[in-house]
Amino acid sequence: MHMKKSLLSVFSLFIVASLNGQKADSLKAVQDTLTKPVVQAEKPAKRDNRPLKEKIAVGFGSSFWITPHETYLELAPVVAYRFPKRVLTGVGYRYIYRHERTIGNDLNAWGPNLFARVDLLKRVYFWTEYEYLNNQYFVNVAGDEYTRESTHTDSWFAGLGYIRTLGRKGRGGISVQLLYNMLYNRDQYSPYYSPVTYRVGYYF
Repeated sequence: MHMKKSLLSVFSLFIVASLNGQKADSLKAVQDTLTKPVVQAEKPAKRDNRPLKEKIAVGFGSSFWITPHETYLELAPVVAYRFPKRVLTGVGYRYIYRHERTIGNDLNAWGPNLFARVDLLKRVYFWTEYEYLNNQYFVNVAGDEYTRESTHTDSWFAGLGYIRTLGRKGRGGISVQLLYNMLYNRDQYSPYYSPVTYRVGYYF
């Protein structure tokens, strides 16, 4: 009889100890859960879901002036990429026609350019551009005789522009730029008559 009571007592103590151990493990698991740092899920990177027609812009610029000695005409198509914010970058190609009235003959210049535009206000923007032109010039050989030669000219323009948007979406418009050529060197080789130039163009 005493043996049975002893066995029951030991069994009871074993059950109580097991329950206490499980309770301690449960409390520890809860504490670990509460103290474990919360890891926030990383936000997926925003994808540019704009249609292609809103990313790509094409345009056409021009300039024209007359001096006492020459007539100048400039034509320049461009292709650009519109970033989601205020930046636009692209490439273009410029052709410059000059008629030298004192000689009665024509000169040409042509070449590529790289540019960037940053919108400062709704209609005002900053423009910078690097240009590499293959241009022609005249060399006086004897008396009134001239020969046409070729060289290249580097130009780096910077300045401001004003654009008047057209259409409902306001993506295209007429643009006017006033630029300064920081690499300007007035000599017989330059296709430009001044370090300051203006341009008028249309973009869409």
